[in-house]
Amino acid sequence: MFRRFLMVLGIALMAPLLVGDDAEESREAVAERLKPFGKSCLEGQDCGSAAPTPTEFGVGLSGKGVYDKYCSACHETGLNEAPLVASDAWDERIAKGEAVVFANTKKGFNEYMPPKGNCLDCTDDELRAAIDYMVTGDEEGKAFP
Repeated sequence: MFRRFLMVLGIALMAPLLVGDDAEESREAVAERLKPFGKSCLEGQDCGSAAPTPTEFGVGLSGKGVYDKYCSACHETGLNEAPLVASDAWDERIAKGEAVVFANTKKGFNEYMPPKGNCLDCTDDELRAAIDYMVTGDEEGKAFP
């Protein structure tokens, strides 16, 4: 048993010498792959010039553009009782007020309406423009006066 231990120990100690430069290159490759690729920065710390978050610049789409890309799958077909564009189904929602409609859009509503309609990079203005479009069916229309 002790002999086997010595043999295994000897092999383990000699292995780096037996494989030569390839082992060193392999170690360097592994070290390169394990290097951190970014820097963590906590709120309140000076982290230099951080790139803006997507919610700071939005998706750059109009209300209809946001609707076409993110909302139409449900609001064009009425899937899961989503109100259709420019339909009377919006009347009861609009009656609850702009703050409620916007809060439901931003946070999500019931189990079917996801937060921000899945446009997680949309700004508040882009979400409001999408609401305006869905309520009126007009790119220039306003859901709330």
